[in-house]
Amino acid sequence: MEYIFWVICFFWWGMDIYLVVLKNRGDHRVSERKSKFIMTFLIFTGVLLAIVPESFRSVWRTREFGLFQIIGTGVLAAGVLIRFLSVLTLGKHFAADIGVHREKELVTDGLYRWIRHPSYTGEIIAFLGVGLVFQHIPASFFITILPAAAFIYRAIVEEKMLLEEFGAEYEEYRKRTRMFI
Repeated sequence: MEYIFWVICFFWWGMDIYLVVLKNRGDHRVSERKSKFIMTFLIFTGVLLAIVPESFRSVWRTREFGLFQIIGTGVLAAGVLIRFLSVLTLGKHFAADIGVHREKELVTDGLYRWIRHPSYTGEIIAFLGVGLVFQHIPASFFITILPAAAFIYRAIVEEKMLLEEFGAEYEEYRKRTRMFI
């Protein structure tokens, strides 16, 4: 089961590196970039604060992969799957920077039918799964709370931009959907 955890993590990291760093964004008009850097800072800070302390690393090296780790791996897998499906649904409309594709269209199908930010929801769930796998209170706190704060902040910034871009159409969409699960 430990190998499954690592396979899911490497798939997740690879997907996010591709989406944030390597994916071509030529068809998007960027509205805002600052939140991406704030989000990245909070995520990396959370990860570093979680894995750097020796108390975490000594527990991590010696702990058997037990029930919490199995549950955490399942939660991680669910989060990564939600992220993956939401990115597939957005397709050409996905961009690492907040902005609108030149073919301005509000995507409201797939997971977006119920949740306005399923991609961020998937990331928050995935980090929660990692926190469960860690089963170390300070490490689990940092690896869960700081990334969650980052994605909540990013969603708030994105909501403002989408309201400006789509106006009444987005306001109506907001009324019938939830921001996160």
